[in-house]
Amino acid sequence: MRPGELTTLEQIQLMARAAAAQATSTPSMLRLRLGRYPTRTPELRKRPLPDTKLCSEALDHARGTLSPAVLNHSLRCWIWADAFAQIDAIEYDPEDLFTACALHDVGLGAKGSAEHGCFTYISAADAEELATRVGTSERSVQRIGEAIRLHMDLTVDRGAGAYLLHAAAHFDVAGRRAPEIPRATVDATIAEYPRTGFTDEFAQSMRREVELRPHSRAATLWRSGMALPLRTNPLDWKSR
Repeated sequence: MRPGELTTLEQIQLMARAAAAQATSTPSMLRLRLGRYPTRTPELRKRPLPDTKLCSEALDHARGTLSPAVLNHSLRCWIWADAFAQIDAIEYDPEDLFTACALHDVGLGAKGSAEHGCFTYISAADAEELATRVGTSERSVQRIGEAIRLHMDLTVDRGAGAYLLHAAAHFDVAGRRAPEIPRATVDATIAEYPRTGFTDEFAQSMRREVELRPHSRAATLWRSGMALPLRTNPLDWKSR
């Protein structure tokens, strides 16, 4: 098996976890659909992009590699990740987390090399190469790669970066934990980094993942019904 591929049992277990997660979030999604957005949400500060050489290089690389829709998704993930860090009282390294957010999808839908069995491993290898070239510490390189490789895993329990990127990406793609983010934060973030074209492009990329890497977490989650939460994401409701 290639790195990132799941056994048949692991695929079944992941599908079961995905179904359970969707069932858990359905009631809150219905309340949002009915216009019952929580009025008691925490006030969150907006953290600026880290001003470091690594983050500047990561942002330039993302801009040169990603489509506008996926680039905006990646930058929204940085804001969502920091928001969940504040909500869950989690400390993290801003440079590592921003780099992981900016580059976590550079391998999505890409043909990649035969050695990788999941796009997250392609993205992680790309980010690790950039971080190493910039002169980042070995530990930071490891944290960045791990966060990217694990962000599609529904049982993330290793490291702040992996946890926060997982929460941010699932929030942006499927609206998971939507009631916890203040409406003002959501509206301001989407105004800054619009969602235009993201849903359709992401769906197309995930279908390509099924073709290219059928035993990956991405392919397994898509086959388990990811299209439904993607298409019903409350972040795309115009009348929120």
